[in-house]
Amino acid sequence: MKKLVIVLAFASLVAGGAFAQLMFGATGDLHMDTTMSASDISNSFQTGENIFYGPFAEIAFGKLGLGVAGTFSFYTDNFTMTQWMDYDVNGYLSYHLFRARAFLDPFVHIGFGYMATDYANSSDKDAYVVLNPYTSSSSDPISASLYWNAALGLGVNLGPLGVFGQLSYNFPIAKHLTGTDSSGNSYDIPYYGYYDPNAYGGLGGIVEYVPKYRFTLGAKLIL
Repeated sequence: MKKLVIVLAFASLVAGGAFAQLMFGATGDLHMDTTMSASDISNSFQTGENIFYGPFAEIAFGKLGLGVAGTFSFYTDNFTMTQWMDYDVNGYLSYHLFRARAFLDPFVHIGFGYMATDYANSSDKDAYVVLNPYTSSSSDPISASLYWNAALGLGVNLGPLGVFGQLSYNFPIAKHLTGTDSSGNSYDIPYYGYYDPNAYGGLGGIVEYVPKYRFTLGAKLIL
């Protein structure tokens, strides 16, 4: 009986894979606290300002899909000349109203994400860890937050190629992630945010927040 169950399960996976749609592509994400006009969004993508870029992959079985995406933003703080890296990793479950490969592809998705800020250069991170041995380690980000999100989107597919746009709403999870310092002690990693040299009375620091909205433009290859 156990062998029969294993054989049937394997056969189901093979059969499901034969009818699955594999999608790979790249996206650009614009994070914002308030909704922006179409012209403001267009200007942001044209200039590349505050845009996170990265790859994604999704597998869809008929109308249901399962995917993962990761986007990154690299920038330099002009006050300290420090190079920073922000990144956003998101896993999601999607529902395509007319199947994932339809010419018009309206869809919704719900996901679970992780946003973080860290030094872009390992040498800067090592120097920070030396100065802050009891609140950081080289493997932990400077700040990070977890969140849920829900999204509405619309895609247009022409054979194996497609483009899409989507608007997401983020629900921050009020829970600190736990890191380990150089002595092996646990500490709370600060919430995700951005570096503001004028924060905290001019001393500078991370302003903690998770953006409410994310507008995404993407292109994909459908196999």
